[in-house]
Amino acid sequence: MTTLDEEYTQLLHKLLPPGPAWEGDNALLNGLSASLTRVHQRGNNLMDEINPATTTELIDRYEALCGLPDSCAPVGLQTITQRQQRLDAKINVPGGINEMFYRRQLDALGYRSVTITQYQHHSTTPNPEWGDRWRYYWKVSIPEDASVNWMTCASDCDEAIRTWGDAVVECVIDKLCPSHTVVVFSYPEGDINAPD
Repeated sequence: MTTLDEEYTQLLHKLLPPGPAWEGDNALLNGLSASLTRVHQRGNNLMDEINPATTTELIDRYEALCGLPDSCAPVGLQTITQRQQRLDAKINVPGGINEMFYRRQLDALGYRSVTITQYQHHSTTPNPEWGDRWRYYWKVSIPEDASVNWMTCASDCDEAIRTWGDAVVECVIDKLCPSHTVVVFSYPEGDINAPD
């Protein structure tokens, strides 16, 4: 199997005119083939920059085009993966106001195990006295992906004993939900274990 350098060297040799002056090893062609190989590999690396979900070098430009970071960005620094997930959700997920749209948004943000419950389709609602009002409510349940933080010996005295939730997911879904609906975020107790 030939390397990319060798392939470029062979290609450059074939471009030369025939004759004894060009026979044998040529330092100029070897140098040019190494340069062409670097350009080729750089082009391959830049192909990853086309997709916002895999970009690293152009992530700042993509974010500027998409208006990110926005009010849903967490305080402090985000990891490159978190930034890529937000870009992917913003650019690559087709729009809509149905459950599939929100499901795709949550998947793009890395929450594949989240469930969505729409009460307009249920004959039994959490509070039957509310009647038709439940059709404007829907619930997003985030079982094992919830960010749960417990108070420890190193915590400040005025910190909460336990906090949970994902402000980014909640903010993104709240921004995208229809204005006449109410989203309830649920973090079931059964999936949350206290630290040892």
